[in-house]
Amino acid sequence: MITITPMKDKDIPVVAEIERLSFNFPKPEAIFREDEHKYLVARDGDKIVGYIGVEKVLDETHIINMAVHPDYRGQDIGKRLMQHVLNDEDVFFLEVRVSNEKAKNIYEKYGFRAINMRQSYYADGEDAYVMRRLPGE
Repeated sequence: MITITPMKDKDIPVVAEIERLSFNFPKPEAIFREDEHKYLVARDGDKIVGYIGVEKVLDETHIINMAVHPDYRGQDIGKRLMQHVLNDEDVFFLEVRVSNEKAKNIYEKYGFRAINMRQSYYADGEDAYVMRRLPGE
């Protein structure tokens, strides 16, 4: 059974490992330590299988990062994480690589729409779509 709980200090090495397995330019573990209070983890029993980071500023919420362990993809864990943080009161923002059509399509299913592009946003120079979800969408 998947449960979603706030990330704790002891969870950070596993979250950082999922980050390394998921991205070509992973965030260093130190970032997760600095932003520990911004992250939730998905657990399958005692095993951490995914995470999502959110930062709330007034009535806006920014999804700063999300990943699911490769062995657990395709089991709706990312869907559960998204549903856990989304609400109908806040405006949500996120960035997604222009080349990541799969993620973009998933976000669109949750009401996100591309509203802008950030040039050379990622460390490798790739652009990012800025996506927004308005309340009730």
